[in-house]
Amino acid sequence: MKVWPKNQGKFHENKPLVSGIARNRSHLVVEYTSKTGGHRDLVIADLDQFRIWHVCKAVQSNRPCWHLAAAVEAAGWGFPWDVDVVPDFFPDTLSGLRDITNKQLGRPGDFQLVALGGPEPEPKETPPELPPAELPPDDAWLAEYKLPPRVLEKVLRFREVQKARLAPEQAARVPRPRYVASGRELVAAVASLVYGENGVQWEAPLLIGPKGSGKSTLAETLAAVLHLPLSKLFGGVDVNAEYLLGSKTLVPSEQGLDLVTEAKLRAAAKQAGVEIGDVLQRLRGAQLRVAFEPGLLLQAVQAGEMIVVDEINMVVPEVTSLLHGLLDWQKTLSVPGLGTVKAPESFRLVACMNYGYAGTKELNEAFQDRFRSVQVPHLPDGSLADLLVRDTGCSADTAQQLAGLFHKLAARVENGDLSERVLSVRALIRAVREYHDGVGPLKSAAQSVLTEGLGDRYEADQIGDVIDACVKGVS
Repeated sequence: MKVWPKNQGKFHENKPLVSGIARNRSHLVVEYTSKTGGHRDLVIADLDQFRIWHVCKAVQSNRPCWHLAAAVEAAGWGFPWDVDVVPDFFPDTLSGLRDITNKQLGRPGDFQLVALGGPEPEPKETPPELPPAELPPDDAWLAEYKLPPRVLEKVLRFREVQKARLAPEQAARVPRPRYVASGRELVAAVASLVYGENGVQWEAPLLIGPKGSGKSTLAETLAAVLHLPLSKLFGGVDVNAEYLLGSKTLVPSEQGLDLVTEAKLRAAAKQAGVEIGDVLQRLRGAQLRVAFEPGLLLQAVQAGEMIVVDEINMVVPEVTSLLHGLLDWQKTLSVPGLGTVKAPESFRLVACMNYGYAGTKELNEAFQDRFRSVQVPHLPDGSLADLLVRDTGCSADTAQQLAGLFHKLAARVENGDLSERVLSVRALIRAVREYHDGVGPLKSAAQSVLTEGLGDRYEADQIGDVIDACVKGVS
């Protein structure tokens, strides 16, 4: 059964009915109050098998519901998501459950049916991972992402082909891997890009997450994993088919002024005693021909590179219709004047979206179904601190202060007190760099980079209060 973003929207409307969310190593449980009968009920998700046990009127009618969406979101699986729903029995009694309601909903859980605590269940046996020592030296960094052996095997084969075929200019455009994973989002995205034997049945991942969650950095890291040059396309009303596909234009002729005509002109000029060197030079440059100049998308397709469509829910329907052929099994692009262009096996597409931006909208369900949706959450405090240390060389204490600041701001954004534009990991990195260069104390650097671009002084004052509470020292 497929659980859709609209079911997720209904879950958000019905969050007050959720009594609590708990999980252990292998299962997640949502306890909620029925809107109709007023009784408590459960949704139980198997995190390893992507199976959910649940019974309600919608499920009995073979329709998805907000209860399933609650479990899918809490599990971090993304939308739309195909899940195996078991409506007739629940698994054996679960043990080792811990309350994660506060993390998911911002309040403690109130359980009646779920027993918290007890010993954790024994972990299921998993296939052994390829040891880092067995990876080629150029690929050893892949070990940190803990890709499943089968996925890693396909990635390594793909990378070897790319290393052999890329020109130096293309290899220089392969990004560095900078993403710090907080869950299985990178694994899910990489796996979708190498579906099938040798990755030929790949599907485009759709990275969905709030501002500041690292969607763009994840997209760049996916290109690094596959050793693909990267081009970026930003959604908007000014992005049209001509910009993406290209158009006819006039270019200098390779032949220029033909030799016979030039000889005749020189002979006539000599007879008349006239110097025409400058005239001939201009005539050589004036010979033009009509040629097709490929646009950004067509260039990436023809070169077999990766293109990232950022904020895909801001693009106009004219553009989404262009992408349909690249997203189905044929992997083709229809270009007026050129016909159908078949994408090389190395071509890949990744899309990003954020529901929060002005001008964005929900994707058409049929169009979104062409993607493998992947939820990209904010990094936990510890992971964000590690990222700041790695990218700036700051102390662990400085990184922890700024990571705590980011998550305090994120909580205020989720409550509707602040706008999403305040959530910027890039701004935190700028603050550290200015602090290290002696521009000012850390607190004043954070205040400056986070508020000086705001037109709303009340919002700036609120951010200042959060900075005062989270960052040590004086401004």
